Amino acid sequence: MDESWASTIAQVVSQEYPAAMHHVQHGPGHADPRELHPAFWGSYDWHSCVHMLCSAVKLHGRDSDLGLSALLDQRLTPYNIAAEADYLREHPLYERPYGWAWAMQLVKVCRDTRWEDALAPLEAQLEHNIAAWLRTQQWPVRHGVHSNSALALLLIFDASPRMRPLVERTALDWFGAERAYPHEWEVSGHDFVSNGLAEAALMRRVLPESEFDAWLQDFFAPEAYTFYTAPIQVNDPEDGQQAHLIGLMLTRAWLLREIGKPDGTQQLIDAAAAHLTGTNFMATHWLITYALLAEDALGN
Repeated sequence: MDESWASTIAQVVSQEYPAAMHHVQHGPGHADPRELHPAFWGSYDWHSCVHMLCSAVKLHGRDSDLGLSALLDQRLTPYNIAAEADYLREHPLYERPYGWAWAMQLVKVCRDTRWEDALAPLEAQLEHNIAAWLRTQQWPVRHGVHSNSALALLLIFDASPRMRPLVERTALDWFGAERAYPHEWEVSGHDFVSNGLAEAALMRRVLPESEFDAWLQDFFAPEAYTFYTAPIQVNDPEDGQQAHLIGLMLTRAWLLREIGKPDGTQQLIDAAAAHLTGTNFMATHWLITYALLAEDALGN
C-alpha cells in the first residue's frame, strides 16, 4: 500500500494542471503556478499540494526507499520555501485557515529532518498570520469544507506547541459551553469534514480527560455515532465537489478514532479505499492524506 500511495503522491504533486491556485490578481497578466508557488504547485491547489507533500514526508519516514526523497529535495529548498513565506506575507489572508494548518503540519513532520531549517521562515510567517486571524475572528466557521475553524485549530494545535495557548483559549471560548450538537443537520452536498467531530477532537486536546468525557456525553446523542459510521454513496466521484464525500468518510474515521470511538470506522475506510489511487485526479490529488491520518489515529 505504501508503494502505491507514494507513487500516487509523486504523480499528483508533479501534475501542474488543472490548477486552482486561487490567486487574486490586481492587474493583467498570467499567473503561472510554478512562478507563484515554487514549492507548492501541483496537486490541483496550494493546500492539497502542501498536505500531499506532508504525506510524502510521513511515508518517507516509514520507508526511505519509496522514491520520495528526490521530490521532497526538489520542493523543500530554502529558496522555494522563502518564496512561499514571502507570498503569505504579501497575501496575509491566502489559504486561511486550512492551508495554514496544513503548512504547520508540514513544518511538524519535517522536524529533525534535512528539510527542517528550510521551513523556518514559513513557520514564522504562519505563526504571525494565525495569531492575527485569531485576534479578530469573532465566531467559528462551521462549514464542512476548508473554512472550518475547528479542523484548522485541531491541526494547528497538534503541529505547533508555540501556538497551543492561543488555540486552547480560542477553542474553550468558541466550543467549551456547547451542548446537544445537531448532528442530523450534517451532511451538505460537498462536505469533506464533519464540523461536530472536528469540534469534539479539538476539545479532546484542550480539556482534561474527565472533563472531556462529560463534555462529549453532553455534546453528542448516542445515535450520532451510528450516523457518522454509515458509508456514503458517491454518485459521481469525478465531480470534484462530490469527491469531497469520499474524503468525508476518511475524515469521519480519523476523527471518530481521535475521540475514542473507533467502532465502525473501518467500513468507512474500506468504502473510500478504491478512490485513493487511479486516474480520478479529483480524488487522488488529496485523499491519501486523510487515509494516513485515520491510520495514525489507531495508535492514539
